[in-house]
Amino acid sequence: MDRAPELDSRLIDEVRRLMDPLVLASASPNRLETLRQCGIDVRACPQDTCEDYGPLSDPGQIVRHISKLKMDSYLSNIAHDEDTLAIALDTMVSFDGRMLGKPGSRQEAKEMLTSFSGRVQDVVTGYVLYVPLLGTFCSSDRSRVRFRRLGEDDVERYLDGGEWQGAAGGYRIQRNGWRLVESIEGSWSNVIGIPLESIVAALSDLGWRAGH
Repeated sequence: MDRAPELDSRLIDEVRRLMDPLVLASASPNRLETLRQCGIDVRACPQDTCEDYGPLSDPGQIVRHISKLKMDSYLSNIAHDEDTLAIALDTMVSFDGRMLGKPGSRQEAKEMLTSFSGRVQDVVTGYVLYVPLLGTFCSSDRSRVRFRRLGEDDVERYLDGGEWQGAAGGYRIQRNGWRLVESIEGSWSNVIGIPLESIVAALSDLGWRAGH
């Protein structure tokens, strides 16, 4: 990639039309920042839930399952606003038959990024929408990310910036992570962890309009 990706202006218009206001049942600063860049009124309501996915092995099933746990937690919480659209999400990297979440240390992040060098991974995000008067709806999206060939200096330089912390796969595509990436197939907002194209399409299919 030659430059950092940007949201399409038409997509931003659709996000404002369909998702303003919104409750984000997530602790992710990346998702919150992306939504606020779209200019909508979004309230973060993080959920402290167990992210165990038991015997599930399909990446899409796993992230949808964890997203549902987060949404169930929000809906049973005193903070639940039944009149406001809400979304819960979970993002993981599917690579070499493994599901990778957020690295717990710099060393783990280094191992992840080193293993990605010159190879392709799938970034999978599951989401559950709570739509007032209509109920809850669950889906997922997948993007393919091909990494550049990375030397040890490339990896160490990136890790020095601290962006690996709290990021699935150990990188943030919307900041400096794009410098590590050769190409993306599919939605790049999905790589951030909030597949706006898929979410907007789902809300449009439901006939939802913000403000009812």
